[in-house]
Amino acid sequence: MFIILKKNLNILILLFFLHLSYLGLENFISFDAQSSQQIYKENLTEKSQPQFDKKLVKKKVPETVLKHSETTRIANFKNNDFFSDSNFNDLNLDLTLVPITERILFSGIPVPKSKPLPEINNYTKHLTHSVTSEEDLKKIVEKNSTDMYQYEKLMGLIKIDIDYAVKDNLKFSYSKINGTESLTEISIFKNNLYEVNARVSEHGEIISQYVTAPTERKILRHKITVYHSLSKSLHNVKIPKEIIESFINQFSFSVDFQRDINNGDQIEILFEANYTKNNNLVGTPKLLYAAMSLNNQDIELFRYKLQNGKVDYFDPSGKSIRKSIMRTPISGARLSSRFGMRKHPILGYSKMHRGVDFAAKRGTPIMSAGDGRVSFAGRNGSYGKFLEIRHLNGFSTRYGHLHKFKKGIKKGKIVKQGDIIGFVGNTGRSTGPHLHYEVKHKRRIINPMTLKLPSRMEVEKNEMPNFYANISLTRERLATTPISKSDRLVISN
Repeated sequence: MFIILKKNLNILILLFFLHLSYLGLENFISFDAQSSQQIYKENLTEKSQPQFDKKLVKKKVPETVLKHSETTRIANFKNNDFFSDSNFNDLNLDLTLVPITERILFSGIPVPKSKPLPEINNYTKHLTHSVTSEEDLKKIVEKNSTDMYQYEKLMGLIKIDIDYAVKDNLKFSYSKINGTESLTEISIFKNNLYEVNARVSEHGEIISQYVTAPTERKILRHKITVYHSLSKSLHNVKIPKEIIESFINQFSFSVDFQRDINNGDQIEILFEANYTKNNNLVGTPKLLYAAMSLNNQDIELFRYKLQNGKVDYFDPSGKSIRKSIMRTPISGARLSSRFGMRKHPILGYSKMHRGVDFAAKRGTPIMSAGDGRVSFAGRNGSYGKFLEIRHLNGFSTRYGHLHKFKKGIKKGKIVKQGDIIGFVGNTGRSTGPHLHYEVKHKRRIINPMTLKLPSRMEVEKNEMPNFYANISLTRERLATTPISKSDRLVISN
């Protein structure tokens, strides 16, 4: 027995001290509760009475309220000038009114993203300047400043954002304040998208912010006569690059730009775009209408937004101009070799040419002729760097002599019609940079230039009234928009 007690002596001592600690803590808590309750009652009866001895209305408090006050500690008194503390639960607060990422002022109002500009009631005059250099800016600012302090403020504001290459890039506006004419507003041209608007407060401080540059929406019409080259004829006219690319991409489904177009053929284009006051293009322009009057056919296309939200180009009957496979998957290239028998430029003997060649500069982008999946991407003998894409209904398109593939293009990659898949090169058995393009249906090679495929989509019957109304509006715009005077072309040699 002594041996057992000796072994467990330490545990018994520990339990004894724990018991003493528990008893002491219990006495301390009960004493603290009693003392705090007594102090609270004394404060409620003795200390509060002298402060409100004239206006305090004594009232007998029920025992239930006293018990409740002992736990919640709410002051219970009635006064005409003062009100009791309110009892609320902070768990019921609606914290969704203010995001947790917002900075909050002491008043509880979120910090504004930008300072409000001072209001200006009237202007007495506006001075517009075309500043070409910093030296010119210093002279203009010094002339329009009242003191050195304002001069330094204006210089620090303007020289950071002003664009010296643009006319009318700085404007000072004046207003009458307390009978004297003072500088109240400064407008600085930064770029085609933004301007800096600054105003002078009544204390002389300058508050500025970026504002969207005012633009004008224009609808422009061009009528072009083709001479020798469609690409050169289009680039001789001041048409945005995006409109030219859209025009060529849309007509590449049904027009052979090398064989179908001749000198004297007519092209008509109607597009809308946003321009700044300096006639600089802002944003992406939209091709509204395009037409080609060729020797053997007239083709029109209209921009239309379907009910499902998709935008495409359709002929007057409601059929999409897009086909399942493009005839020319490259923009601005020259057809250098046709489909059929020819004398091979390297081998020196006649050989079947099972595709068409488009001569273009090295690095010219190549598009996918249709929706499909890449079935081969790599080197393929005399083709050099070679791509093959499989499409629906047994069709496949093949691209040879590439300089390189676009990043991410590999076997198994799904591509959409018009996606860039590679770039023109001179790899393999080739005499110069060009694209060799083939179309294959099952096991039969087809001439891409004579390929005729149905449209990818048509406007639904229930949508045709809206489509015809869109055509009427476009023709009305076409009739009321004057032809631009910049369509005088120089015949290329």
